[in-house]
Amino acid sequence: MISETVLSRILELLNYPSEDIHLIGGYFNNVYEISAVPPIVVKIFDRGIDSEEKIMSEIAWTQFLKENGVHVAVPILIRNESYIYSLTEELFFVAYKKVNGRHIDINHEDWNDKLFHQWGRGMGTMHSLSKLYKGKYGRPEWNEHPMYQLDMNHFDPTIKEKWENYLVGIHSIHKSKDSYGIIHGDLHQHNFLYDKGELAFIDFGDSECNWFAYDIAIAIYHASQSYAMDKRNKFASSFFNAFIDGYSMVNSVDETLNSIDFFVNFRHLYSFVYHTQYSDRTKLNERQLQYLEDMKLSILNHDSYLGVRLV
Repeated sequence: MISETVLSRILELLNYPSEDIHLIGGYFNNVYEISAVPPIVVKIFDRGIDSEEKIMSEIAWTQFLKENGVHVAVPILIRNESYIYSLTEELFFVAYKKVNGRHIDINHEDWNDKLFHQWGRGMGTMHSLSKLYKGKYGRPEWNEHPMYQLDMNHFDPTIKEKWENYLVGIHSIHKSKDSYGIIHGDLHQHNFLYDKGELAFIDFGDSECNWFAYDIAIAIYHASQSYAMDKRNKFASSFFNAFIDGYSMVNSVDETLNSIDFFVNFRHLYSFVYHTQYSDRTKLNERQLQYLEDMKLSILNHDSYLGVRLV
């Protein structure tokens, strides 16, 4: 929990001493909003988890995307000095002007092929631009993430075996400039905002060097999550066709398509392992605990999350 003293310090540094600041989310409850005009989004980082250099590399990448026509959230200078500002020995923060737009609910009329096409084209544009990026700060390689250093011995033996087999499979996938580069790493429907027919992409904290197929698989997996199995495979096929149609307009899929099904299933396992490892189970409600249990049973009993091959 962030102290009131730290939050007051942020308001002072940003020259909003009398405005309200309130928690709006973040996996580790580290994202706040200041009720200014326009609103300001503040991300607070713990040096024990994120280094300043890592966050600077994220900022540099998003600025490059912005300069090349991608609608993304970019930070503001704090006191005309730096995009990153230290709060304590452990904490520092970054501030953004809140991007206009709204999240799209799967029951809304805008949840349709046109949106999926835009989503795919936006991702494809970012992947294409990653081939040109020569920034001072590189993004981390996928296997530098703490997830890949976990001791899996406290997981179910079958989960551990599947995890290890997937890692062997990942290491065997060919790398080239057309299949591997900087990905968003978490571009599900809650990490873009829709405004007047346009998409703005947010939250690049998981961006890393990885296979483009994995980024595509993440979008497919999370878009399909809200559908029961009897509807999931039909939706996933429809989503995939629209998404890939948009993606392929701006980036080649020749070296990417064959890995997508593999990565969709890996994402299901990854999500279970991640939430099991990092969630505080004492703070999860019955529905959330049951969801984790259902994920586990799905992984143990089924090799395919979607129940259908897309490629």
